[in-house]
Amino acid sequence: MKKQKAFTLAEVLVTLMIIGVIAAITIPSLVQNTHDNQNVAGFLKAYSVLSQAIDRMKIDYGPVGFGAKWNNEEEIEKGLRQYLNIIKFCRVNEPGCFAKKGETRFLNGSENPEDYLEVRSFVTADGFAYNYGPGSRWCNDKKGLEQKDLDNCMGRFMVDVNGPKGPNVVGRDIFFLALVKGKGIVPAGAGNNAADCKMNSHGQQCAAYVLKEKKIRYAKE
Repeated sequence: MKKQKAFTLAEVLVTLMIIGVIAAITIPSLVQNTHDNQNVAGFLKAYSVLSQAIDRMKIDYGPVGFGAKWNNEEEIEKGLRQYLNIIKFCRVNEPGCFAKKGETRFLNGSENPEDYLEVRSFVTADGFAYNYGPGSRWCNDKKGLEQKDLDNCMGRFMVDVNGPKGPNVVGRDIFFLALVKGKGIVPAGAGNNAADCKMNSHGQQCAAYVLKEKKIRYAKE
């Protein structure tokens, strides 16, 4: 009888080691890409739903920013409750809707020092967590808006597309949107051609990039 050739134990171990190394390199990247794709889909939906709600409020209140109701936080809250499927609404400094101070990070990994519980937050049936900061205090050049939009900014929304789940990182699962007088919802970064949306940035201008490119694959520099 002819002897059948077989792998030696050493050859099998070397093969398994190679497979293990390749898996260790590729699997985390595949998992991250899957999460990023889910976050992109979530943000596209959250943006659409919020924009539609504001458009419906225009019918009741008039053009955004024109009329007393747009300058009344209680009226804005009333409109959001009416046109968004909100399952929980949190008052100022009430936890349970949005990440607390110290629980969010910027895209570059640094800690986000802002306290978003200073304003109202709410959670929708889709699992999205929103945070609304009314007034010009929450409008600044970090959002990458055109100057005319910055001058007419009435406040900003933040949306966390997977709610309390991680990573709670700006530009990855948390995105900024501005409420602009005469327009409605404008994504952060919309007016900045050199938007600060890179892996070494804070990620506060990534909303417009994700809406346009339908992906989260930011440049490293």
